[in-house]
Amino acid sequence: RDFVRRIFEEGWNGGSFECLEGATAPSVLMHYNGASMRVTPDSLPHLVGEWRSAFPDLEMRIRHLVADGDLVAASLSVHGTHRGDWRGLPASGTVVAVEEMMFFRFEDGLLVEMWEVFDEAGMSAQLRGP
Repeated sequence: RDFVRRIFEEGWNGGSFECLEGATAPSVLMHYNGASMRVTPDSLPHLVGEWRSAFPDLEMRIRHLVADGDLVAASLSVHGTHRGDWRGLPASGTVVAVEEMMFFRFEDGLLVEMWEVFDEAGMSAQLRGP
């Protein structure tokens, strides 16, 4: 639980990913809204950078963290102001707030797999307006 909390508080919210050093497998399998890909400790800061360039005040608010064996589940609220290009949409100044759920699986103390379900439809609707 502490490691997952640090990913959001230090990494996503603070921009520092030192917490990943020695805590993840060299390649982590990530499942995102039905698709799967491999991420590395080096690729995560780049991904966060893309988000933060479009939403510089991005904040991942942890609602719940639950641990059970080798799994940690996180329920999050994601908030930010659209101040840069995002997937073809120019900055609009729109404040977005959506929900996200993630699971993290650990093996021998290392993060090896993640599942993420993010409300992309809700975010798109907020960015496109009425």
